[in-house]
Amino acid sequence: MRSQANPANLCLVTAVDVEFKTATSLLSQQFRLTESGFNICQGFFGDRGVTILQCGMGAYGFAEWLNLHLKNNSYNALIVVGLAGALDSELKAGDAVIYDLCRDGRGEECHEVRCDERLAESLRETFQLASLRSFHGTGITVSRIITDAEDKLQLRETQQAIAVDMESFEALRVAAEFGLPAVAVRVISDEAIHDLPDFNYASEPDGKINYQRLTVAMLRRPAASFRFLANLKLVLAALRESLQVVLRV
Repeated sequence: MRSQANPANLCLVTAVDVEFKTATSLLSQQFRLTESGFNICQGFFGDRGVTILQCGMGAYGFAEWLNLHLKNNSYNALIVVGLAGALDSELKAGDAVIYDLCRDGRGEECHEVRCDERLAESLRETFQLASLRSFHGTGITVSRIITDAEDKLQLRETQQAIAVDMESFEALRVAAEFGLPAVAVRVISDEAIHDLPDFNYASEPDGKINYQRLTVAMLRRPAASFRFLANLKLVLAALRESLQVVLRV
């Protein structure tokens, strides 16, 4: 699949189904396909051409595929958009975080990639104009969902990061290799001071969710599950609003 070079072309990277579906719901004239197991949706937001990629939770194998995709497709920017956990206690569910820098916390050596400054600044200004709560700072990508508040706060102290996810670093690293302006925008789904159900128990090796085990995980931590579900409507509304801001930049 090869698209013509177009300065209006934007590539969005999402991870899980709810992120991909929320993003694609904003596009008109949609065309969908799957390549090597990764979902793709092309369409328009106004007169801007947009391609949305779904990398899956943890982005397993996505970096290699994205490298090939960017060799065959032309974009003016790449933005990773999705949910994240807060590491800073100031962040509340539904807040947007615009990464200045993303660290790779999945191994012993901590690599990092800096986001495009002009793109990040433009996003910060657009969020302010939209009167949406947004923060900027360092994000970190890890290999497992951080479910305990104690671990979130420890990660904040050791990495000086304000939000955590499982996908941003890989997409940003590949974009940097192509000289493609890129940034991550993450909406907070769980706050730093609160525990989560053990969603890792429900995660398959390929990053997909086992819904039977998900039910078990939520029953094991009823208070955390109730809090997470109570915030879900607010979080998804904030994700949709943030995506609309991103698509206007």
